[in-house]
Amino acid sequence: KKAMLAALNLKVGNKSAALTDFDSALAYFKHGISFLNEEYWKHQYQLSIDLHNAAADASCALSDTVGVRFYSQSVFSYAVSLEDKLDAMFVLVKSLRMALALSEAEKCAVRFLQDLGEELPRAANDPQLKSDILSMIGAISRCTDDSILILKHSRDKKLIILMKLYHDLFYTLQMMDPSRLFSVSLRMLQLSIECGITELSPLAFAQFGVTVLSVGDAVAGYRMGSLALKLAKSLGIAGFMSSIIAVVQPYIAWVSEPFQIITETHKLGVTLGEQWGDVSSSTVNHYWFQLTKLLSGHDLSTVRSDCSRFLRDLLSRKQSWCVNCTCMTYIHSVALIEGENSCELVCCNGIPTEKDIESLSLERKQELIIFGLQTHRLMRCFLFRKFDKMPQLSGILENLLGNKIPLLSLFIVGVFYEGLASFCLARRTGDETWVSRGDAALRFLRQWSRLSEWNFENKVLLLEAEKSFTQGDLDEAQKFYKTATMSAQRHKFLHEEAISHELAGLFFLDQKQYDESLRSFINSFKCFKQWGATAVAKRVEALIQDNFEGLCIPEDSAESFSVVATKGPSKRALDCGLFV
Repeated sequence: KKAMLAALNLKVGNKSAALTDFDSALAYFKHGISFLNEEYWKHQYQLSIDLHNAAADASCALSDTVGVRFYSQSVFSYAVSLEDKLDAMFVLVKSLRMALALSEAEKCAVRFLQDLGEELPRAANDPQLKSDILSMIGAISRCTDDSILILKHSRDKKLIILMKLYHDLFYTLQMMDPSRLFSVSLRMLQLSIECGITELSPLAFAQFGVTVLSVGDAVAGYRMGSLALKLAKSLGIAGFMSSIIAVVQPYIAWVSEPFQIITETHKLGVTLGEQWGDVSSSTVNHYWFQLTKLLSGHDLSTVRSDCSRFLRDLLSRKQSWCVNCTCMTYIHSVALIEGENSCELVCCNGIPTEKDIESLSLERKQELIIFGLQTHRLMRCFLFRKFDKMPQLSGILENLLGNKIPLLSLFIVGVFYEGLASFCLARRTGDETWVSRGDAALRFLRQWSRLSEWNFENKVLLLEAEKSFTQGDLDEAQKFYKTATMSAQRHKFLHEEAISHELAGLFFLDQKQYDESLRSFINSFKCFKQWGATAVAKRVEALIQDNFEGLCIPEDSAESFSVVATKGPSKRALDCGLFV
């Protein structure tokens, strides 16, 4: 009778877990374990394995690492075969990663992989690794999409757990040692092609697409991402779509798809994850949804409020592994709205400050978080014109080219800001080193502009304008400023339109074309204001008042503005013919 009650609790708990009610599920699994007879590992072995694995999985979903350790260790102690330990192996590694115990998560994953007969992941500088990657790229390029979609399938449990362990190791190494991501993604694809397609194989194609993109083959990388989505649909694995979206969209899709579309796809990923009980992937997509809104120029007040709600939800669910990433987006939006001095004030009730994030990331050697923090700071330094801090924040492109960080959309946009900052510093300091850095950023973004005019045309044109201005080619600079502004308008990047107007205003001011300069500054002010970057708009307003004494900004369109004197017009304003 007790055995029947234990089995019934297992059944009901699994149904609760399927409905993402993990609190109830764990309670049922605990009840089930309590109904087991004495020496249950001996007399009710399979039921004991199933209940402890289910309890570990529910504990992981609830971010209860202690519970995961307890239940998985029970399985490790009493399981009579390696196969019976497989589920507990994966859940323990996943739980450690989500608890940000990344070093321990990596060690456990590697140890379990070795137990399963796998070799250690190789570093990016391994001489044989690049050859193996190129061979795989060549093999896939000779296959049609249809031939890949009909590859043999496999339900082998060991293979599936191997793929899950590698997938989780991918996320762990992404934070700690991105140089070994290439080896992990290659091995996942090898397993899929050689041993059979599993439900994790679409993720293998997606993650290998990240590798292909990093070694310089953008077209093949994008194809891998597309294949991942096609394969998932052909397998009918809607439950994995959220995790596939979380890889394809931020790492690959930006090569061709507009940032605004990527934003909406991440929103879909959030919904799919919630519907299918994939809490982890839903959370990842929610983070990328907020960040991509920021990069796309969505209303900052919306980004701020949505990030605030998401952070409270993460903290209530003890999902600490995603708090720091989301907090960077939140702090960035607050700084642009209220000013950088306000950032410390909004970090309370468990929300870390940037200093907290930096300290913890350095301690845990989380390279991706450190570079993300550096990128956000560089963007703000440029927007607030704090050039004295920019030299110590540069180096994003260098790290991308050195494969120290992946080609994420955040870092690609970071290169744009780094290029703009470099040309500004070149004009300020006369140092040719900054010209070289700005030119390198321009060359880097040109290659992506050929693949996605929507995402990168305006960025390239603005860098061309800044380069021409720096080199004294003034006629070309003026043309590029105009086309950059029009491109930003056409492609719906309001925040980058604001930047284009301001830089054009500075150019015209330098050339003593005061009417054009004032017009550009006012347009910049209005775009920043419309974006919601109130603190940045105030800085531009102060810039106008400093250079055009006696003027205040009108409320109507800058295309037909009338200027109002507040203290009496300056000579510069009179020279512009702005006063009668």
